[in-house]
Amino acid sequence: MTIISTANPVSLEEALDIAEERAYASKTPAFPPVNDAVKAFRSIDWADVRRRTRVGVNNVGLVLAVIGEKIHDVGAYLAQV
Repeated sequence: MTIISTANPVSLEEALDIAEERAYASKTPAFPPVNDAVKAFRSIDWADVRRRTRVGVNNVGLVLAVIGEKIHDVGAYLAQV
């Protein structure tokens, strides 16, 4: 009985290289959480982050201006009392 293989013939060196790559891959597994974090970091739209940060800083400035004005009003009131 003859076994007929449909696989391409591989030389001994190629077979050893394939075995070495498979052994290395099994010893050094990937770190999916780290890879996912890197992909998520790279997919950030930095132009949108910049725009939203500017709007947020502007809002903080407005809040500080209003609080400063109210503190001044309280100080002026207390000076008259």
